[in-house]
Amino acid sequence: MAMFCTDIDGTLLNPDRTLSLRTIDAVRAIRAAGHAFVLCSSRMPESMRILERLYDGADEPLIAYNGGLVLSRSGAVVHDVAIAPEHARRIAEYCSDVDLHASFFAGEDWHVWGNDPWTAREIKNTGVSPHSMPSKEYISSGRVDVHPPHKVMCMGEQSLVDEIEALLSTEPGVVTYRSKDTYLEIANAACSKGLGVVAAAAELGYDKGDCYFFGDNYNDIPAFAAVGTSIAVANGKQAVLDAATVTTARHHHDGVAAYLETWLAAAGA
Repeated sequence: MAMFCTDIDGTLLNPDRTLSLRTIDAVRAIRAAGHAFVLCSSRMPESMRILERLYDGADEPLIAYNGGLVLSRSGAVVHDVAIAPEHARRIAEYCSDVDLHASFFAGEDWHVWGNDPWTAREIKNTGVSPHSMPSKEYISSGRVDVHPPHKVMCMGEQSLVDEIEALLSTEPGVVTYRSKDTYLEIANAACSKGLGVVAAAAELGYDKGDCYFFGDNYNDIPAFAAVGTSIAVANGKQAVLDAATVTTARHHHDGVAAYLETWLAAAGA
């Protein structure tokens, strides 16, 4: 049996930012044959479950927040690497000073800066609604100490995002990832997709050689090192293509599905 893990955005989704019928059928076939199919993303758990429901896969582990939070099949936490509360406070203070949107993601909860266009865009992109407690109250109430964030997403004008990225570059304990010119993702420096994959594999009882990972971007490379076979979609960054064991078609051409179909046919031969 094998465990297939995949990144979501840029790897698994079609141009409509969902799963194609071909991908749904391929994943269902893999699972019907007894193999595991695990999502691994910077997204929060509920945003990933929306995709899982398309192929009836809600009984699989989840690797959320780029490996910062791994949930078992039952929903129990098996790996947890959150941002320290003091770092979260400093980020919130800076964003408040320059009026930069900061969303704080803590476990199942998403705290937003306010009802602004950035919040509306993320609701549309993810299909998830934010927690009723806004970011500033999440910090000021002390909830951040009890439920520290696994990810902070700063969104705004490029110049402001440039500034906070430069500021945090010297901050020990956190790592930043620029997903867009106007988006900056912040996580604990000890967080990685590779460690998330290792935790999920251990939870399910898979050896490294029986694990596969699909990716397209730089933060997928640590996961490549944690599996026996790494697969880059053709639209991936050059460094990702170079690091992969094999390549498959582009995400918009159902690259993940194409690989799964070929693999399953060969396994059954």
